Amino acid sequence: MTKPIYTYTWQEAVDDGYLTKVLPHRWAELTGSKPLLMTAGIAESLTTAGVMEIWNEFVHWTRDTKPTLREEDQLFVADMNGQKVWVIDDGSTFTIMYPSEY
Repeated sequence: MTKPIYTYTWQEAVDDGYLTKVLPHRWAELTGSKPLLMTAGIAESLTTAGVMEIWNEFVHWTRDTKPTLREEDQLFVADMNGQKVWVIDDGSTFTIMYPSEY
């Protein structure tokens, strides 16, 4: 297996302005201390209340719907203001983003 030459960390993406932390003082409560992040596009277009609405939908989906889906169908998609929004769990962070930002 080939090792990557360089990895771009979530903290570097925050420092560079591509990602923003969502309520870091509540990560223990919201995510079990895993970082909850949003892309610059989400930060520019949604309020904190809108982001939390998406997060709450994701939490319910993870608990109630995800276990019933085949692995290849386990992508959370919400609709906010007529746009699709994803929440991606990459194992080390949760990131709320527009599909176009992937």
